Amino acid sequence: MCLCGSQCRLINETLYKSDSEHAYQMMKQDPNVFEEYHTGFRHQVESWPANPVAHYVETLSACPPRTVIADLGCGDAALAKALVPKGPTVLSFDLVSEGKYVIEADICAKLPLPGSEANIEDEESQGDAQVVDIVVCALSLMGTNWPGCIREAWRVLRSGGELKIAEVASRFTDVEAFISLVTSIGFKLKSKDDRNTHFTLFEFRKVARKRGLSGKDWEKIMSRGSLLKPCEYKRR
Repeated sequence: MCLCGSQCRLINETLYKSDSEHAYQMMKQDPNVFEEYHTGFRHQVESWPANPVAHYVETLSACPPRTVIADLGCGDAALAKALVPKGPTVLSFDLVSEGKYVIEADICAKLPLPGSEANIEDEESQGDAQVVDIVVCALSLMGTNWPGCIREAWRVLRSGGELKIAEVASRFTDVEAFISLVTSIGFKLKSKDDRNTHFTLFEFRKVARKRGLSGKDWEKIMSRGSLLKPCEYKRR
């Protein structure tokens, strides 16, 4: 937890305790809210023994130049700013665009990227027309509908593409249930690293769905957003 004023707590509550559409509309009405939140967030992360974005900058720096990375919930696009000069393409998405690196999008609803879902009658399908090799979600699974972000990651990833998730350790109500939910969408767990006291790292690989997921399947998946608790901020 971190010390936070009343405005910071209000923003935090909206981001974590309502769905992403609510947060998106709040940001559209007042884009300054986005900057206020991320200023506070950067201050908080500076006190951590390690920064997950810095971790991804280090590990992804070795990617071949033609690698396409989608950074979902990118904040100030630190990942793109560090990696693009080295060759990879980094597509940065968040609720507000600063007009340079960041593309405005609700990452839990629909990303402006090609890629299809498997049809309900399809067997062993990975969809079609994807262009993304790696999806990164660094402390960005906010909102009660965060499973929608995992769904979008599967849709836009190439066959065998990688999903990298870093999330605050204290948010997990059941880590194994979280892994089970992600794998049910069409991923296989490659590794889990919980050695850091503040956040847990996961690496998944996109796999074919044995069958397409129905509307009822998605309703069940989306109803499990409570597997991640909101980040709580103390009054200062």
